[in-house]
Amino acid sequence: MRRLASLGIARARGTKLPIEQVTVGDAGEPAVVDGVAGEWRVDPAHLDGGFEGRTALLSPFDRLVYDRKRAVELFDFEYTLEMYKPTAKRRWGYFALPILHGDRLVGKLDARADRQAGVLAVNEIHEDVKLTRAARKDVEAEIEALAAWLGLRLA
Repeated sequence: MRRLASLGIARARGTKLPIEQVTVGDAGEPAVVDGVAGEWRVDPAHLDGGFEGRTALLSPFDRLVYDRKRAVELFDFEYTLEMYKPTAKRRWGYFALPILHGDRLVGKLDARADRQAGVLAVNEIHEDVKLTRAARKDVEAEIEALAAWLGLRLA
């Protein structure tokens, strides 16, 4: 039940992942995901309709995107951590951060912390969906907050 509470919705029999298995069994309530086959379970606490989205830069290891198959099925969000790929084969950057806006995964942030220079360099914001002016403002605010948290200035 704790795993389901952290995920919100998951397959009853999940993907086998290197660090943990994303299986919730019979926890929660059965759910149907339109356009996606399989048996899903939802945490009943998320059925009250009280969801409030936000904008956030996620770690590549965040539970929302960790199960790459689930991210594609639920959010149509393709993501690969590319730090082990040769530079020429990277699409999104060395350690791109998934971007959450509201209830959608909308893109990836390719940024690099240069601690010697004291800057956070934003190489590119890869938009999976076209960001509205308001969404872009929210993403930029998160980038500024990341730079501040790292003790860096934006380049």
